[in-house]
Amino acid sequence: MPPLAVLGKHQSRWNYITVEDVLEVAGKFDQHRIPLDFIWLDLEHTNQKRYFTWDPDHFPREGVRRMLDELNRTQRKLVTIIDPHLFAGDADYAVAARMKGQGFLVKRPGNSSSPAQDFEGFCWPGPSNYPDFCDPRMRREWAKLFDFSSYPGWPAEIYTWNDMNEPSVFDGPEISLPRDTLHRCHEDEYSIEHREVHNLYGFYVHEASTQ
Repeated sequence: MPPLAVLGKHQSRWNYITVEDVLEVAGKFDQHRIPLDFIWLDLEHTNQKRYFTWDPDHFPREGVRRMLDELNRTQRKLVTIIDPHLFAGDADYAVAARMKGQGFLVKRPGNSSSPAQDFEGFCWPGPSNYPDFCDPRMRREWAKLFDFSSYPGWPAEIYTWNDMNEPSVFDGPEISLPRDTLHRCHEDEYSIEHREVHNLYGFYVHEASTQ
């Protein structure tokens, strides 16, 4: 069952880009005596749209701790966004490197002269890879990213917004993964086309996030 608190009053806008923005918005709700239970943070809280990170300038660790303490004092919760596309242009981005290194990304089909390669599409961060949520091994690895150590103060204070898990591919033929993109479901080889599992992709994102 979902937590009872999620039936409360929620506030979400794209442009909360600093700790001070969040605290000011919460304060305005108090000032005008408007009920508020949750504040949602969009992409700008991350370090250059790398999910499972905080922007080091606008959401520094000590600032996040101060923000969470204030929200907790007023019995409010925070929700942060997680999208399944991972920026492919930064070898130091640990989440993407972890998925790529373990072979947990969907593949672009190959041919007799060229093997299948990791699929790369364009989304908010720029060139992006897409985790293969049909692979149960990948889902177990994704679930580990929600360990309490991922964010300062994660326990009981931060909730997750799973977003754009259609999955969104801005330069895709249908703004999603091409139908012939390959998945590795319960087999050792990439043999399942995306057309067969499109509706399962988002479901498995949620399943992995709750594990």
